[in-house]
Amino acid sequence: MNRKKSVPLAVLLAAAAAASARAAIDAGVSETTGNDSYQSIHAHASVDAGNWTLSPSYTRYKTDFTNGTYNDYGARLGYETGPLALGVSGSILPAVNGYSQGAVGGDLTFTLRPGGSPHGRKMAGPDSDNNAPTYGAGLTAVDLGVSVNEITHRDDFAPGASRQQPFSLGETDLSAFGGLKFLFTELSAQVTKSAYDRSLEGVDLRPAPYLQLVGVNGVEQGYPDLSWNARLTWKMLPIVRPYISYTHTTFQLGEPNSNAFQVGGVAGFDMLNVSAGYEHYSQNGLNGKDYIMVGAGLNFGS
Repeated sequence: MNRKKSVPLAVLLAAAAAASARAAIDAGVSETTGNDSYQSIHAHASVDAGNWTLSPSYTRYKTDFTNGTYNDYGARLGYETGPLALGVSGSILPAVNGYSQGAVGGDLTFTLRPGGSPHGRKMAGPDSDNNAPTYGAGLTAVDLGVSVNEITHRDDFAPGASRQQPFSLGETDLSAFGGLKFLFTELSAQVTKSAYDRSLEGVDLRPAPYLQLVGVNGVEQGYPDLSWNARLTWKMLPIVRPYISYTHTTFQLGEPNSNAFQVGGVAGFDMLNVSAGYEHYSQNGLNGKDYIMVGAGLNFGS
C-alpha cells in the first residue's frame, strides 16, 4: 500500500516564519500644499524579499499654472549582497500641456555597519526614504554611493513662433552621495551634475515644467546644471526624529539660482510613522514659495 508523504505542520510553520523573517513591506503617502493652489501627492511602497527589493512610486502634481495634472509613475528594483547594494530604476511622465518625460537610471551603494545588518533604507541616494528610519546593527554606519540617471524631455510647446517642431532633449544626471550615522545623529549629502546632449542656448524653449530635486519636496521648474543637498537628522525624543535640510541649485537657460530650506520631523509608533514639515523655496529675483508637508507610512516585517 502506497502512502502519501506529508510535511509535518511544525516544518511548514518554521518555513513560513523563516520566509517572513527575510521579508519586509512598507508603504506610505504624503501630501504637499503651497502657494498658487499647489498640491502634490506622493505614494510609495517597498517589498523586500531576501536580497531583492521592489519599490514602486507615484506622484500627482498640479498648480494654478500647470493647465492640467501631472502624473509620474516610477519603480526601482534593488539587489543587496554584503556591503554592496545595486539598483535600476525607471519612470514615465505622460504628456501634459505638450510636455512629457521619461527616465532610466542605475545606482551603487557601499554600506559599512559594524557587526553587519539586514537590508534597510539608506541614508542617501535612490534607496533612501526620509520618512522611514534607517536600521541595522551598531550605533554607527556609513553609506557611500554613485548613481546615473538618463532623462528624455519632449516639449511640443514653443513660447514664441521661432520653433515649429517638437523639441527633444537628453539629460544625464551624475550623482555622488553619502551618509554618516553616529549614535543618534545622521548626516547625509548629495551632489548632482546635469549634462545635456545639445545646447539649450538660442532655442525657443521654456523651463521644464516638471522637476524633482533631491532635498526639495515641491515639484519645481527648470533645467538644472548643478544641485547639492545636505540634511541633518537626529533623535531627541524616544519616538521623534526632527530634521533640517538645505538645497542649492543652479540652472541652464539663464534661470536664477534657487535655495530650498526645509525643517520638520518624523514620529515613529511601532509600525506607524507620521511626518510633518515646512519648506521655503526661493529663486533670486522671484517670489518665494512656501510648502506644508504631511505624511504617514506603515512598516511590516524586518
